[in-house]
Amino acid sequence: MNLKQIYFVTGYLSLLIGICAALCMFKIQHIFLGIGIAILGFVISGINIFLNAKYFYYIEKYPKGYLGMVFSSLPVLFTLFVIFRFKH
Repeated sequence: MNLKQIYFVTGYLSLLIGICAALCMFKIQHIFLGIGIAILGFVISGINIFLNAKYFYYIEKYPKGYLGMVFSSLPVLFTLFVIFRFKH
């Protein structure tokens, strides 16, 4: 695979993994699975953002990795919210 294909695959893969991580928030039993998926989403989103900054800035200004990173951060933020909200 060349760099352009890797860039597009990592973009859509980061979105898919981010959405899966965000869906794991709806049941509290799946939150640890969601955080594990979110770590993978952070890595793939970081690769996509790096490839955009280095090689493909002229194709799109905001890569899909940014949105994937937002979705991947939702379970982590939700866990922090639950920990700090219900701390007594």
